[in-house]
Parts: sequence; structure tokens; C-alpha cells
Amino acid sequence: SKLLYFETSKGMAGELVSLDEYVSKCPPEQNDIYYLFAPSRELALQSPYMETFLKSKREVIFIYSAIDDFVMANLKQFEGRNLLSADRSELGLKDDDDADKEDKDGSDDSGATKGLTPSEATEFCAWFQTTLASKVSKCKTTNRLSSSPAVITDNESGALRRMMRMVETSEGGTSSNSMPLPKQTVEINPKHEIIVGIHHLKEKDPMLAEVLAEQVVDNCLVAAGLLDDGRTMLPRLNDLMLCIVKNNVKEEESGEKDSKKES
Repeated sequence: SKLLYFETSKGMAGELVSLDEYVSKCPPEQNDIYYLFAPSRELALQSPYMETFLKSKREVIFIYSAIDDFVMANLKQFEGRNLLSADRSELGLKDDDDADKEDKDGSDDSGATKGLTPSEATEFCAWFQTTLASKVSKCKTTNRLSSSPAVITDNESGALRRMMRMVETSEGGTSSNSMPLPKQTVEINPKHEIIVGIHHLKEKDPMLAEVLAEQVVDNCLVAAGLLDDGRTMLPRLNDLMLCIVKNNVKEEESGEKDSKKES
């Protein structure tokens, strides 16, 4: 493990550091080593999993190889510190704890007016889990997200799946015969406009709300590197685009009729 070198979120592109160097720069209260698997540095920085680390100003190791991802998942510890993947639900970051206190105290006025109330969030999570029972094992709220609607956490088979996919691809095969994807734990951002919008739509247009919820889950799978073939989303994306086009056409036609009546 002392021979492993990686890029980090606070370093420059191409700048490699060892685990020893990473630990030497950790603040005294940090007991864990955080790492994130992504295809590239750009995608790692844009990942929804990075949002909580950017808020808490914690450095994250970037891993671009499925082999290194598999090694880190099985190494588990280095010099007495736990190696934690960024997709863990419990990261022990101070920022998340503070956010929880703010929500309980009701001191975050901006979020209270725009986001779901605690009761609405509970209702939404129950609906989300029931509606997508074949894909979702658990749905709960989180404060780790800023600009993303949801993430998948605690996927125990993530590193193994990515390793198997790499091996199959290198041998000229496909990942179509890989092990079945288990149900996922989804953490939603109750302040995000997409989540708030789906919450209101589930009564007005249940079918559209279900399609949007399913797309949210697949987006989470893409962000987690767990979706074997993104082409499975194309029919749904086409339906969503068609829905948007039809709604805009209806609004334009309605506006034209109103203008004619006024004239």
C-alpha cells in the first residue's frame, strides 16, 4: 500500500501523492481516508459524491482504474485509518452534522421555503421506495448534496462489478451477463427542485412522476458507475422529451387562442 500513488481533489492534474503524504496533510480530527472512483479527473470533480467534501474542504483521493478501486475496497485500512469510498452513507464529516442541526432547529430559512418539509420528505421517500420497489431497497433524505437531486450509497458490490466489467471488456465480451444489480439505497436532496417537482407531480400526473423517479435512479447509477448499459435509458428519455415538446406546443396553442379572443 505504500507504493500506491494517486491524484487528489486538492492537487493538480498529474500530481501524484502517496497514502503517507495524504495522511500527513489530514487535519487532526480526520480519522479516515476518502477516495472516489471515476473515469477521469474532470468527472470526479463533477461527481455528486464530491459535493459534501467540497463543503467540508476535505481532500479526496481520485481513482481512475477499476483495479485500484478493487484494491482500495479490500485494503480497508492504512496506518490505522479506515479507507472510505465516497459513496458511503456514513462519512463522519462535520459539515453533514451541522446541516442536520440546522434542519432540526429550523434555522435554514431558505431551504424551508423551497424544499420539502420533513413530513413531505417522509411521504416522498415512502412513495419513491414503493413505486420503484424493483430497484430501490431504501430511500432517505440527506444533507450531503448541494446541486444534485439524489445519490446511491452503500453499494457493497460496486468495486467488484466495475472490476468484472473491466475484465469482460478486455476479453472482448460485454457486461450483459454480469451479476444482477441488487436493489439500491437512494438518498434524496429534499431541497432540490427536481425532487420537489416530482413530489407535486405524483398527485397531478402519477405516470410522469414515476418515469421521472426512474430516471433519477438511473442517473444515480450512472454517477456511481453501476449502470452496465446506458442505452436502456433511451426509450424513457425519448418519452420525456416528447412530453416536454407536447406541453410546450399546448401552451403555445393556448396562448394563440387567448390572443385571438382578446383581438
